[in-house]
Amino acid sequence: MAYLPHTAEDRREMLKSLGLGRLEDLFPGIPEELRLRRDLKLPPRRSEPEILAEFEHLAARQSRIDDRPSFLGAGSYRRFVPAAIDYLASRGEFNTAYTPYQPEVSQGTLQAIFEYQSLICRLTGMEISNASLYEAGTALAESVFMAHAVRNGATKVLVSEGVHPEYRRVLSTYVRSHPLELVTLPLESCVTPWRRVADAIDKAGASAVAAVVLQTPNFFGCIEDAPAFGKGLAPLPEEGRPLLIAVVDPVSLGVLAAPGSYGADVAVGDGQGLGNYPAYGGPTFGFFTTRMSHVRKVPGRIVGETKDRDGRRGYVLTFQTREQHIRRERATSNICTNQGLLSLRGAMYLSFLGETGLRQVAESCARRARHAFEQLTKIPGVETLTPGPFFCEFPLRLPAPAEEVYDELGRRGVIGGFPLGRVFPDRSREMLFACTELTTAGAIAKLEMELRAILSTRGNSRSR
Repeated sequence: MAYLPHTAEDRREMLKSLGLGRLEDLFPGIPEELRLRRDLKLPPRRSEPEILAEFEHLAARQSRIDDRPSFLGAGSYRRFVPAAIDYLASRGEFNTAYTPYQPEVSQGTLQAIFEYQSLICRLTGMEISNASLYEAGTALAESVFMAHAVRNGATKVLVSEGVHPEYRRVLSTYVRSHPLELVTLPLESCVTPWRRVADAIDKAGASAVAAVVLQTPNFFGCIEDAPAFGKGLAPLPEEGRPLLIAVVDPVSLGVLAAPGSYGADVAVGDGQGLGNYPAYGGPTFGFFTTRMSHVRKVPGRIVGETKDRDGRRGYVLTFQTREQHIRRERATSNICTNQGLLSLRGAMYLSFLGETGLRQVAESCARRARHAFEQLTKIPGVETLTPGPFFCEFPLRLPAPAEEVYDELGRRGVIGGFPLGRVFPDRSREMLFACTELTTAGAIAKLEMELRAILSTRGNSRSR
């Protein structure tokens, strides 16, 4: 962060130019009861080396996911990032690139976005992609709004309970002042049965349902029967058929069917696992793909390929249906930008790995998760919750509160799985364990040993 000192004279000149008498006059919108009426309690002045040493000491107290076994996932994953991505993405022309409104000086940025769109379309089996969005929650909310527009104002949206809770919270925030009504589809054995969708559509009437939202693998890691949803919706008349919105993990598409192959109308998801680091859950990027028939309803920006008057290939922004370019009441979205640098890293990641590499990463994740599942379910008292297939993570019911187990694992040098009680209060004894291609057999053995010891001690304590 830049250090920008302001002298007393600087402050006086600023206030004079603004016609104000004191600094407090800059903040009339802050209620009096919220203002701090004392000086900040700062430590004594120190030299820069002393301050850096203090920060390093504080940083060393934090748990990191790359220096000990970690089984956290729940939407943000530690994956291998090729060194070439860090090097190329740090080049100045990428770091300083700005919104490419002027194609004559932005061909590099525009081509990078075009290549990203092409790769994401190939990955998802869809026909068009926008230039990316902020993250998966935003992409989901925008896809629902697009479905509402495509379906001529149908107001009901059927959302599986298996969709990531944070994505659903973002969606709920978006529709709070909107006529859309969200209907949650409950899970059975951690998956969404098609009959619940069919019953909800029969009850509301197909013409009233704008979209059906399904995540696969879902928040619990389970692979949903997405083809059943595509087949179930296909017989409905196209003008009255709800759009099928698939929320997908892009890495899982190395081994699972692409959304376009089972009839999804929109495919969205989070690109954190494509060449980007977890970094406290972000930053990341959301991808948004759909069918060409919906191109004029797509949020954000799209880059197209064209030729200039001399016949040379060039790239331009096209279908700019945002509020900055047309009348606000006709805009498809107020999304103003996209996570350009992070989606660029995603494009680099897909390019470096290719189809074979991505498949190998996905297979490795699935194998390691299966191995962890088999080892952990041997521990007395640990119960499985997923009779069906899963991809890279799975939930287990523990014979003790998951938060307490998580804390104890941390004291033993292991970052456990995600305690599900944090987002599902009725699942306080359940933990979601994630494995990636970086999860070693040794890490799984360490987790099994420590978890077995913790639960055994608790069992002995209860028996006494």
